[in-house]
Amino acid sequence: MAPPNQAHQPDPVTMVAYHRALAEHADGLKSYAARMLGDAIAAEDVAQDAFLALYRHVNQVPPGAYRPWLFRVAHNLCLDQLRRRKFRLSLFRDLQKDDDQPFVPGDTQSQRPDQVLETREANAAIDDAIQQLPAKFRDAFLLCEVEGMSYEDASAVLGCPVKTVSTRLFRARQRFKSLVSRLIKV
Repeated sequence: MAPPNQAHQPDPVTMVAYHRALAEHADGLKSYAARMLGDAIAAEDVAQDAFLALYRHVNQVPPGAYRPWLFRVAHNLCLDQLRRRKFRLSLFRDLQKDDDQPFVPGDTQSQRPDQVLETREANAAIDDAIQQLPAKFRDAFLLCEVEGMSYEDASAVLGCPVKTVSTRLFRARQRFKSLVSRLIKV
């Protein structure tokens, strides 16, 4: 019998594909989980757990299916965390993290203070609008609009038909548009 650390040795080609997936999808996975959970630290844990699960099953998942597989695992891990949160008292819930705003331009040093404030307010409104979407709509919106996933991949992640993803995304876009309409100056 092989030692435990050698029992699961993927071939070199598979490992190259795994490392490529890690490089290509880590940021998107963390961003998706952060928006689902509203917590960047928990999102990093979810992303790490998803990649660990992929590593454990790397010989069973075709390299072309890594992205939807990873997002499906991350989606399920996020749902597990959200379920657990319902039963816990959440202290310090209202603390905001300024460093986790993906829509803020990287170089705020060259912006005027009023522009920085306007950008932060817009980001907060966008994040708030996304969080106000019903969970099923939010999932489709995050996967397709924010992560740029195809309807087919989002369908695999969410475990529902492509038409359902399309319908949820349409409704999410409508609601999102009405929620952020105050940002649009006519």
